[in-house]
Amino acid sequence: MPRFAKVLLAIGVVLLVAGGGAFRWLTAREAVPDQTGYAIDVDELRRLADSLPGERPSEVASALVAETTLPRGAVFAGESLRERQPMVHQVFQVQWSDGASLLVDAGFPPELLEKMGGGTFHAPAWQQVLAAMAEAEQIVVTHEHFDHLGGVAAFEPAAPLAGRLRLTREQRANEAALDESRVPHALRRPEPLAYERVLAVAPGVVLVKAPGHTPGTQLVYVRTVDERELLFVGDVAWHLDQIAKLHYRPRLVTDFFLGEDREAVLGQFRALNELMRSHPQLLVVVSHDRDQRERLLAQNLLRDGLR
Repeated sequence: MPRFAKVLLAIGVVLLVAGGGAFRWLTAREAVPDQTGYAIDVDELRRLADSLPGERPSEVASALVAETTLPRGAVFAGESLRERQPMVHQVFQVQWSDGASLLVDAGFPPELLEKMGGGTFHAPAWQQVLAAMAEAEQIVVTHEHFDHLGGVAAFEPAAPLAGRLRLTREQRANEAALDESRVPHALRRPEPLAYERVLAVAPGVVLVKAPGHTPGTQLVYVRTVDERELLFVGDVAWHLDQIAKLHYRPRLVTDFFLGEDREAVLGQFRALNELMRSHPQLLVVVSHDRDQRERLLAQNLLRDGLR
């Protein structure tokens, strides 16, 4: 069964079995807590971005691999389950002036599109991703779901990616997710990244732990030579408005479909919302937000297409 079709099936089951009151509880909007123990220290990220030798990156680009939709009420709790919410699936490339590159996420091959419930697959962009994987010094993933990681399984032979795909300890331990993404065993053998909270992995690039959406979810902070700051949050949110307006996914999706740590993600919403207000120059980049992608491209804050 297509992965996102399970959302609709779950909705139908709940309607039949649980009745109206339970359904409202499972789909209603929930207030984000005023306080959170999750913290993002921008000064620390900036310091770590300059802690490794070498120049910071010069550009960040995006390849639009696929476009799908979800019920809007699956993205924004309490809203219509009939209206469709556009979703984009991107791979980001951090580029240095000397030709070096780092990929954030790896997308997924066309044969996995039906697992997303169908949609539009962009073959030229996918070919760019395959070429970029061949050249990237490092590939990091925001989390271990197949639409962000499954692309590595389509790279053949797998051996050249070993050691360049930098799975974290928590991502590597999520065997079920790696199996769903069809990650070859050759890419699971290298020693995983092990860090407690933050880790610089390249000049201008810092990983930030954010378990909740999955056990291995992490944010990727990028600071460029021209002082642009981007924080890639993967699927902590599916649309920037979720963070800006503190409007989380419904319990039906988080608890029965995603298996999220709801309390942890709600805390991350609060921290990211405060970050956006206190550091408006820092771009919180959401992987699946079509509206934001179009804005960033129009403002030349993100380049369309990988090199």
